Amino acid sequence: VDVLICESTYGVQVHPSRAEREARFTGTVSRVVTGGGRCLIPVFALGRAQELLLILDEFWRANPDLHSIPVYYASRLATKALRVYQTYVNAMN
Repeated sequence: VDVLICESTYGVQVHPSRAEREARFTGTVSRVVTGGGRCLIPVFALGRAQELLLILDEFWRANPDLHSIPVYYASRLATKALRVYQTYVNAMN
């Protein structure tokens, strides 16, 4: 390779493990909502938003005290994408 161009915004930083990041995220959300607050989480990428929803879904299922607290997701693009996923759910892994 003579020239390589790559995105490196965080290339020099050492990040916590995924498990640590997820625990910090779910812990923060849990503290806010169990304390009577509301979380607004701006997410600018469809795939990332779906990933966060899956993380929250898993956390909610594992914590019965959160079952009465709804999670809302507002995105027209996500709604359209979800229809595609639901249509072809058997073809996806």
